Amino acid sequence: MSLLQTPDFRNHFERLKAATLNKFTSGTIPEWICKHTFINGDPFSFKDHEYQEKILRDESQEVVIIKPSQVGISELSCRLALALCAVLRGYTIAYTLPTAGFASTFMRTRVDPVIQGSSYLADLLHTTTDNAEVKRIGDSYLYLKGSQSSNAPISIPCDHLFHDELDFSDMDVISQYQSRLTHSKYKRKHKLSTPTIPKRGIDREFASSRRHYSLVKCNHCNHSFVPDYFDHVKIPGSETLELRSIKKEMLPKLRYTEAYVECPACKKKPSLQPRHREWVCENPSESFTASGYQITPFDAPNIITPGYLIEASTQYKRYTDFENFGLGRPAEDKESTLSRTDLEPLLIETQGIGYGSYVMGLDMGLLCHCFIGFCTHDGFLILVHSEVIPVHLVRQRRKELAVQYRVRMTVVDSMPYLETVIAMQAEDKNLFGSVYVRQKGLEMYMVKDQDEDAEKGKGEVRQVNINRDKVLDALMELIRSRLILKVTDENDEAWMTQMCDMKRMREWTVDQELSFIWKKSEEGNDHFHHALIYTWVASQMLGVSNNALMLPFLMQKIKLAPAPSGWDRTMFGGQG
Repeated sequence: MSLLQTPDFRNHFERLKAATLNKFTSGTIPEWICKHTFINGDPFSFKDHEYQEKILRDESQEVVIIKPSQVGISELSCRLALALCAVLRGYTIAYTLPTAGFASTFMRTRVDPVIQGSSYLADLLHTTTDNAEVKRIGDSYLYLKGSQSSNAPISIPCDHLFHDELDFSDMDVISQYQSRLTHSKYKRKHKLSTPTIPKRGIDREFASSRRHYSLVKCNHCNHSFVPDYFDHVKIPGSETLELRSIKKEMLPKLRYTEAYVECPACKKKPSLQPRHREWVCENPSESFTASGYQITPFDAPNIITPGYLIEASTQYKRYTDFENFGLGRPAEDKESTLSRTDLEPLLIETQGIGYGSYVMGLDMGLLCHCFIGFCTHDGFLILVHSEVIPVHLVRQRRKELAVQYRVRMTVVDSMPYLETVIAMQAEDKNLFGSVYVRQKGLEMYMVKDQDEDAEKGKGEVRQVNINRDKVLDALMELIRSRLILKVTDENDEAWMTQMCDMKRMREWTVDQELSFIWKKSEEGNDHFHHALIYTWVASQMLGVSNNALMLPFLMQKIKLAPAPSGWDRTMFGGQG
């Protein structure tokens, strides 16, 4: 065999020819992927995933994909990133996943096999820049990074950002990556994720895009519709059965393996095959930069059947997990958020005088949000006063409130006005600056109280470290048990709105464990929620409420304590 006939020479010659003739561009990426990448030894194809080709051909500056799990979108985005690096000279991509560990695993299990299976890509790979974080493909670079607070964005310019599993990533870190695009002529972004909470993460991004859906055109009546699990999936013999009610023990009595999608117009079984499908944009006239795609399990009908989805729905501990991961739908339940139904019963009218102690919680900002809480002897925390104070007046107003209510304990967040907090501590020895922490232990807060000792070189410290998410979980239970009440005032509406703004969401930790954390929305604010945290911690630091110190016992014994009736002036305190 001559040198000209060897596979290595042919691949090298083909690469040079492609570069010279500029055969492939970003607009012909699907052809490049099918020609130069392989899966299980066979050329990559879109068979059974035909919906993917439309997404690959979209050259919008930003593409948003909301999807269920295991439909091949991460695999597709991996090949897209490699193809862009191979086709475009000097192109730099930053690809993020929720943790650095996931990014490393993705590189080993997704990226490396594609490169190793493609002689074309392998020939382009620079072995001197080939590790778990970065690949050099020709003159281009592909970085894989985690998206946590401990994983700072790469400090080099990028042309393209891929944010995979956006809803499980740290959004503050994701936002930092935006600055990496400043000097690029491309400035492209791909965001893809399984959804979680409605109007958050990928669902919020999809809402702010030109939204595309894969419609089915019924082969019986020509009616077009987007298949929906709850509206259109039927079980023979149990057509009226509510799918959410199906439990695992019911499956043997149902013909769920014969389940089908029903046309809402003619009530027949339409074909879901590609020849009867069409991508349609819901809002083509809206001038969004992003192009959005809603992927459903019905877009891969030869792989995911209605019967499989019904069985899968019984395997999840939380039904919302099935909606998120199985169907690709945003959903929330009572574990995710407080609601007005939880809060409205807490509002009471009267305020009286009795025995107990007052505490203050103060959330600092340009507008400081303040609560005065009254701690009863039997474990209730009554929010007797709320106020919004401009920051330049907060020192004087805090002193006035402390005198007016004879406040025994105050907790204030330390940032961003640390100097103001230190000045207030000099005025009140029972004022503690708070710092949020995230810890695995059982403690919800830990007090650091240290007197100044010049001889030992110690400064005075009055600080309380608050295990933020654990305290927020506890407050949710206390509110639902009606152990926290609020005297009605002009801030009721703002309080309820802000209490409902934060959602309990899942996020991967550095140790690759899925944990629950509380996050506020992009548009809303949560100042009164934080003021309540500080007020409650202040009440715990008093030690005056025996029941308040028995939280685990209360959570077991009090499922829903009724709001106290007949509050009068002998029951709890008023102004001093």
